[in-house]
Parts: sequence; structure tokens; C-alpha cells
Amino acid sequence: MMLLAKKYRQSYQHMLLPSWLSTGWLRVKCIVLKISGHLIKMPAELRRLLGTVEEVHRECQPVVVIPGGSIFADAVLELQRCVGLSDDIAHWMAIKAMEIYGIYIAMHSSIGVEVEDLGGVERTIEKGLLPIVLPYRVAKQFDELPHSWSVTSDSIAILVAGKLGCEKVFLAKLADGITVDEHVVREIKAKDLSLVHQTVVDEYTARAVDMYGVEVIVFSALKPGILKEVACGGYAKSSVYTLIKP
Repeated sequence: MMLLAKKYRQSYQHMLLPSWLSTGWLRVKCIVLKISGHLIKMPAELRRLLGTVEEVHRECQPVVVIPGGSIFADAVLELQRCVGLSDDIAHWMAIKAMEIYGIYIAMHSSIGVEVEDLGGVERTIEKGLLPIVLPYRVAKQFDELPHSWSVTSDSIAILVAGKLGCEKVFLAKLADGITVDEHVVREIKAKDLSLVHQTVVDEYTARAVDMYGVEVIVFSALKPGILKEVACGGYAKSSVYTLIKP
């Protein structure tokens, strides 16, 4: 892994900017990728996605990975129903649950490194490695989201992007995008998202997009080529995904 890291580190020299981005912590342009928790039951597809992530990270721009909640957040929801946890307690437990999935994701990446704060993200990128954010400490530091199930890893990924100064968030889902009348919506404003009946992204996503001023691309985790196409080459008319704009 260290040989890979040395090779990747060299590719970041041209990405370093002369001063800190005014909007965030990083001195490099970056994207945030949230990985669907459903891929815990699809390890081959997870590895395929991570292979593409590593290519983008090396060849185009740094990627910051946010884990979904997966079966672990589902367990928190079930526990809340059984024993009557408050929404506040369930919120923090669900974010802790994301960290378990994050460790699982890191296990499947040749250059993935678990990080617990935004400073760790920068240090990891500078070493040519792939930061996988275990988000509890970040969410505690920037406690700006509602403590309810309207907030999931989708909104947390947007929060992290806003704090880092990343301009785009990719949400890798088991769906091609947000659908209306069985057709994938190509582009939608955040203010209009709340008018659409959908369950692909969490309820708070529209508000979070406007709060942090980032674009969100919802795409299929089973079609990782879309990530590379959009992250490296810009928006492509031939690919199927949904772009949510502030």
C-alpha cells in the first residue's frame, strides 16, 4: 500500500492551491462521495465502486468518502422502536453506526484510511491516501443538522462537503437517480425537491444543499463509471443520474 501511496502522492502536487480555499479546510479541490449502506451485502460491487473511486482520486481530484448507515443504522432505528430512545440519542447512535460501515469500506480499499476529523482528511490526501470519514466527531463539532431521522448520511455528506469547501457531493445509491412518473429527473433545484414524492435521498437533503451551497449528483452505485465520467470530465448527457442544484 505504501508504494501505491507514494505514486499517488506525486499526482497531487499539481492540485495544491497557493492558499486555503475561502470556503473550507482543504487546499485542494475535492469531491465528497457517500457510499450506500446496501453495498455491505454486495462486496464485489463495493470493491468495483472503490476501484473507480481510487482512479478518480489518483487521476482527477481527491475524493472524500462518507459511509452510509447500512444495517447498523437500521439496528438503531429498531432499538429506538423497542426501547423508546429519544430522537436526540438515536441521532448520535446512528452516526456512530455509520462509523462501523466506514471501517468495513476501508477494509475493501487498497488506499482507504479511516479519519475522524477534517484535519485528518487533509493529512490523508497529502499522503496520497483515500480518506474515509468516521463522522461522529465532525458532526459533534458542527452540530448544525436536526436530530431526527429526516437527516441521514446523505445530509451528513453535504455538511462535510460544505465544511471542507468541496463543490460536489456524489450519492452512490441503488437507484439511477430521483424519479418522477417512472422517469429519472436529470436536473432539479433544491427548492423544488421537497415538492417531489421521492425516497431516494433523505428529507433534509434539499435544505442542506441550500445551506451549504453544494451540488449533489445522485447516481447508481452499480454504475461507477458515471462517477468517473462526471468527476473527471464534467456533466455528460449520455449518463443517467440526477443533479440537485442550490
